[in-house]
Amino acid sequence: MALEKPIIPTFSLSERDRRWSLLRAAMKQADFDALIALPHEGHWDQFGCDTRYITQIGGTQTEAGCVLPLEADVTAVVRGENEIEWWGLAQEWVSDIRPSRRSYGEPVIKRLQEIRAERVGVIGLSGLVRAPEGVVPWGTFEKIRNALPSVNFANATDVMQEVRAVKSAEEVAFIEKAAEIIGKAIDVLVACAKVGVRENELVAEMLREVVRQGGEPITMMLFGTGGPEVPWAQRVFTARLLKPGDLINTEVEGKYAGYIAQALQPICLGPKPKVLEKIFDATKVIFDRMVKFLKPGVTFSAVAQLYQEEVNAAGYEPDGALLHGRGLGEDAPMLWGARKDFPEQEQKLKEGHVFILKPACKQGFMRDSIRAGDTVAIQAGGARRLGKRELRFISV
Repeated sequence: MALEKPIIPTFSLSERDRRWSLLRAAMKQADFDALIALPHEGHWDQFGCDTRYITQIGGTQTEAGCVLPLEADVTAVVRGENEIEWWGLAQEWVSDIRPSRRSYGEPVIKRLQEIRAERVGVIGLSGLVRAPEGVVPWGTFEKIRNALPSVNFANATDVMQEVRAVKSAEEVAFIEKAAEIIGKAIDVLVACAKVGVRENELVAEMLREVVRQGGEPITMMLFGTGGPEVPWAQRVFTARLLKPGDLINTEVEGKYAGYIAQALQPICLGPKPKVLEKIFDATKVIFDRMVKFLKPGVTFSAVAQLYQEEVNAAGYEPDGALLHGRGLGEDAPMLWGARKDFPEQEQKLKEGHVFILKPACKQGFMRDSIRAGDTVAIQAGGARRLGKRELRFISV
């Protein structure tokens, strides 16, 4: 029975059917009887996103895995009976939810035996964008392999990544909501950024606003303060007191039902240094030109070439990750802007790709960059910014 009032944001059953149909078509082509995803809550929950993509179960460091058979019902695996009851109320995609009692291999083994799987794809075994060595818990995987010696296990990361890379209209709407949450959090940051305030106090206010707006607290928020050089935007929040003339360097994610938007917002406590203001203005011009350039069918090599030409023409050096997929986690594909030759260069942009676009202009030795950046969706007619904030270097 459909839930009249979902207790968390959820996708439609038609979205579930779309995903499962695409995944099963890819499984059939790869000759898999089933896909398995095993629990991993690392990297701000992003390494557990494949289970969430299939089941809607996950987030806020929920321990969950799943089995997606080629034809039979999907099975989700959670910690215990209380999670089974809660997730039974929170979503309606999966009804077969089984307890692990912290031994996640056992229910996976049982389900693979029930469907008589002979060839199983393991999602996350290797080849993730930010985890090339994989994220599968070794002890759990060894337990499954030892219990099923006749089953042929193989890496299925590409199967999942290729399907996840192209977003539906429902997914893009969730990412747009995440971009809205970022805007609210940055508004709070600007309002609270004052001399004498501690760095961790600012982060706390931003996280409070993220949750208040319906977002999730386990989310990437890189944050750095200092000067006169651009401070590193770091994962660890310090108790440093803000001083006159400080720079605040942020790379912020909003997460709505697991779906991630990302943006950058530099702030200065006092007059902006002219050299940094000039750099930021150059990246904003490049950002706007690139948004007009991005459209389905354009190759990654053409995107990289335009970026490098624009940065060089502005008198700077290209640097860093120019664009990479946004969605439930570290979605492919990814493009490093400074490279001349890279394996993905003939890949093409597709309708439904969603990226964080963040052109950098490097000048000599800079620890980190001041740059404009926001989340963009590739649509049939071109790229569309999902964030509504004005891209500017703010002085408070």
